[in-house]
Amino acid sequence: MKVQTDPAGAATGLGPGKAKTKLEIRQVWAHNLPSAFADIRLLAEKFPYVSMDTEFPGVIHHPSKHHALLTPAERYAALKSNVDALHLIQVGLSFAASPDSPPSVAFEINLQEFDPRAHRHAPESVALLAAHGLDFDAHRKHGVQARDFAAFLMSSGLVCAGNAVTWVTFHSAYDFGYLVKLLIGRKLPRTLPEFLGLVRVFFGEGVYDIRHVMTRCGGLYGGLDRVAASLGVERAAGRSHQAGSDSALTWDAFRRIREVYFPNQSVRGFAGVLFGLELDLETDLAAAAPSAASEKVIKFGTIGNNEKVIKFGSIGAVPVGTEKIKFGTIGAAAPTGNSTKNKLGTNNGNYYAQFIVHNSSNGGNKAANSNNNNNGRNRCAAVAGGNGSRRNSRKVAPHPQVAVAALR
Repeated sequence: MKVQTDPAGAATGLGPGKAKTKLEIRQVWAHNLPSAFADIRLLAEKFPYVSMDTEFPGVIHHPSKHHALLTPAERYAALKSNVDALHLIQVGLSFAASPDSPPSVAFEINLQEFDPRAHRHAPESVALLAAHGLDFDAHRKHGVQARDFAAFLMSSGLVCAGNAVTWVTFHSAYDFGYLVKLLIGRKLPRTLPEFLGLVRVFFGEGVYDIRHVMTRCGGLYGGLDRVAASLGVERAAGRSHQAGSDSALTWDAFRRIREVYFPNQSVRGFAGVLFGLELDLETDLAAAAPSAASEKVIKFGTIGNNEKVIKFGSIGAVPVGTEKIKFGTIGAAAPTGNSTKNKLGTNNGNYYAQFIVHNSSNGGNKAANSNNNNNGRNRCAAVAGGNGSRRNSRKVAPHPQVAVAALR
């Protein structure tokens, strides 16, 4: 794998007259999915600044009101209706070594499920993707199964990593909607606070949506290509409306925004907000808590000094026969035995993941290595199954207590 590790010699793509070198965008299909994520697990340690983009087949459900008049809850309802009904096509991930470094390498994960001959879609959106080089026949024949991608992503060190990974996106409510749907293995939760809680659990608090940042950037408006052109940022590789290329352009646009609009200021105040879904999560967590009689799949609670957290109902409360990701609490309801590990293996030819994030004051989860003393810190341990398996541990934020088992 070629990775640009010298920021001074890398392509910046920022402003006129800058030298350019070709960014490598690795194509990921079913046959090289394990090797690609073996590299991603390594990259997550040294290149923890990740920009993300997705491609999906448009929007088929439209609210009756103009989008600008919708409340965040109404926008989420529209998002949920579309994400629940449609299939993700492509995911792009670009990796950078520091906030000021250009992308070092990008991955374009090509998914299998969407078939324009059989599945609902917005015809103009699918035609646009085809015009920009997406080969839907190749996706059907050689693409990655969504559940396999979810299992590898769960064990990659990118999700449930607390604040160890910084995510940069552009107008990404739908992007995160599709990823959360894959990671939980079912339709999106009913309410916006529940959804934003899952985004926080999986992706941490270091999530930046450029469209939200742009609300404080006078004169900057439009889509990704227009914004990049306004900033003098050139595309490092690939074509627009391809997820790998767009993810890299997103990162370079974000770097340029920081240089131009926030040269002496931090942008941390923009973290954790998805454009269009602006909601005070901390205030609304308690209001989103379901009643005791409701289905105990997702619920909200507190830990310690009333810190707002997300907890999940006991595994036994999940409807019988569900063969998707199941949620449970650490403690008496937590699974025993090997389920205290983050595993990635195969079961009857299908990939599966078992996942634990354990908040403990006396040793914590020792899934990564039986000789590894966590000294009371939370850890998210990922173990790749099979010969030559690779171990990768990562600290996580102190508030999530999650037990997830993706049973495939």
